[in-house]
Amino acid sequence: MRFFLRIVTVALSAVSVMAANTCKVGGIAGTCISTTSCASSGGTSTAGYCPKDPNNVRCCTYGTCNAKDGRSGNCVSTSACSGTSIAGLCPGPSGIQCCVPKGTSCKVSDGRTGTCVSTSSCSGTSVPGYCPGASNIQCCVSGSSSSSGNLPGLNARQSGYARTIAKVAHTYGVGARGCAVAIATALVESSITVYCNYKVPGSCDLPHDAVGSDHLSVGIFQQQSPMWGTAKQCMDPATSAGLFYKALKGVSGWASMSIGTAAQRVQRSAYPDRYAARANEAVAICAKAY
Repeated sequence: MRFFLRIVTVALSAVSVMAANTCKVGGIAGTCISTTSCASSGGTSTAGYCPKDPNNVRCCTYGTCNAKDGRSGNCVSTSACSGTSIAGLCPGPSGIQCCVPKGTSCKVSDGRTGTCVSTSSCSGTSVPGYCPGASNIQCCVSGSSSSSGNLPGLNARQSGYARTIAKVAHTYGVGARGCAVAIATALVESSITVYCNYKVPGSCDLPHDAVGSDHLSVGIFQQQSPMWGTAKQCMDPATSAGLFYKALKGVSGWASMSIGTAAQRVQRSAYPDRYAARANEAVAICAKAY
C-alpha cells in the first residue's frame, strides 16, 4: 500500500509540473516553476508573479530572440505564440521557441500581394522597396506578371528599385518621360544602388547596399542630405524618387527638354553630359517598368 501511495504521489507531482501556472513578466509569457528547474533549462526566474505558489516557484522566462530575417521576438511556449514560432533560437525545452510577428503584408507595383520576409526565406520573388526594416526584408510575391523578372540591363535588386521609381512616376503624374529622366539619373549617380555615406551621421545605420563618401550624397539619386531631406528620406527608394519628381516638376518646360538636359536641371551636376549617355537605357527600362 505504501508503495502504491508513493507511485500516486510521484504521478501527482508530475501532473502538477505539467500543469504549472502561466505568468507574464514585462509582457513576456512564462511558466511558474521552481527556480532550480528554470536555471537548469537556461531561463530566468522572477519573483512576484506566482503569488499562489511556494517561494521557490517563480515566473520562468527565456528572454528575447531575433529571427534570421531580422524580425525580433520573445522566447515563449509555442502554445502562447500568436505569431510564428521558430525553433532553434531559444534556450529551454523544445516547446520554447522564438515567437515573432507574422510577416507584414505588402503589394508591389504590378498589383501582386505578398509578405515582407527576408530574401533568403522567400520561395517566390523578392521585390525591394515595399517593406520596412533591413534591406534584406523585401516583399515576397509568387506568380508571374508582365512586369516580373529583370528589366533590361539590370539585376534583380536594381530591377526592384527601378519598378519602385516607375511606380512613383505614376503618383506624381510625370509619365514615362519623367520615369526615364529619373532612371537615367539613377543609372549615372548610383547604378540604381542605395548608398549610405559615412559623412552623413546615422545614414549607414539605415538599410543600404553600398557605402559612399561623395560630399553628403546618399541614396539612389545621390541627394545631398539634409538639403534634399533627411538621410532616411533620401535613402528610401520610393521617398527619394518622390523628392526627385517634385524637383523635376519645378523645372519649367522639363517635358519638352531632352532627358539628359532635364536630369541635369534637377541634379546640377559638375558633369552635365553624363545623363544623356544613359537616356536610351532609361527609356528601355521605363518601357517595361512604367
